[in-house]
Amino acid sequence: MYNCKMCPKKSGFKRFLIIITVMALMFGSGYAGAMFTADMHDAAAESSAAVQAYMPQVIPQVTDNVLQIIALGEDGSMSLPDLFDGANPAVVAISTETVGRNAFGIAVTRPASGSGFLVTADGYIVTNDHVIYGADSIEVLLHNGRAFPARLVGRDPGSDLAVIKIEQDNLPHLRFADSADMRVGEQVAAIGNPLGELANSLTVGYISALSRYITIDNVTLNMLQTDAAVNPGNSGGPLLNLRGEVVGVVTAKSIGRDVEGLGFAIPANHAAGVVRQLIDYGFIRGRAILGIIVNVSEQGQVQVSSVQPQSAAYRAGIQPGDIILAANGVEIRAFADLRALLDTLSPGDTIEVRIRRGAAETTITTTLDEYRPAGF
Repeated sequence: MYNCKMCPKKSGFKRFLIIITVMALMFGSGYAGAMFTADMHDAAAESSAAVQAYMPQVIPQVTDNVLQIIALGEDGSMSLPDLFDGANPAVVAISTETVGRNAFGIAVTRPASGSGFLVTADGYIVTNDHVIYGADSIEVLLHNGRAFPARLVGRDPGSDLAVIKIEQDNLPHLRFADSADMRVGEQVAAIGNPLGELANSLTVGYISALSRYITIDNVTLNMLQTDAAVNPGNSGGPLLNLRGEVVGVVTAKSIGRDVEGLGFAIPANHAAGVVRQLIDYGFIRGRAILGIIVNVSEQGQVQVSSVQPQSAAYRAGIQPGDIILAANGVEIRAFADLRALLDTLSPGDTIEVRIRRGAAETTITTTLDEYRPAGF
């Protein structure tokens, strides 16, 4: 179950669905989730100038490898059919397979699917981390029906973003917009692969709200809210403005009784900064981590569920079951408090953490490490 801290307890829509499609084989679990650590906090958003200098530019003419824009209005906008014709070739369907064992110990292969979009002519693709998390193989299907194997370039669980790559050239691709310019009421369109079998589907809606803080699996993300219809399989696809620019990366929807039209996307300004580092380095450099995974205790406190071996928390003696009360003098009442504090610190900084273990309270001091995902 996914928690939404912004929703009143009586609202009836407390759950959020990370919209990836999972098809279980015989005796399979039927679920492919993502594990997030408390330390994987957001990278600082790049400025609009830096984003545009790095990402491919959209130009109002037909070329072999840039989004085709036609029938521009005076404000640079397009009709929805022209928007689809221009952007659709840069949107991809993603299929993954994960090898595991079912409850009887029998080896099974679990397929799953999601969406993504090209951001360079040589095959770099943006998607959600939860789309490719734990996958043993990744395949990308282009709009023209051609399929290619993809390799993982980099992933950032803390922002639920990942970059994969196919070895092709002269590909159509999209650019990021300056999402700081977005306004509530602007029309947007989502293109993706709903249900994992309806690739290149277009849905249309509006920006319903800005800066919605949504908590999923103990990770709080600042997202755009939209009423454009998104479904399982849309994860990782682009949310586009009428100029054909990516304003957000579709990530989640609210589910529950009487819920309709509540979709969420990671804003482009944040996504572009993360994508740049993932392409350059494979991970977010300079990120300080404590090395714990947390959950919420029955009393509503931040409780350590596991400690990463040889991490800063491990060296300090933090144990599963410990309650995090404060860090560097800041009261920790929710996961977001700890994450916000780590955002202000760097690898090598010292942190003082006050914990409660049983009936006793103590303060420990440790030196933060730099986050590096496995394999990097």
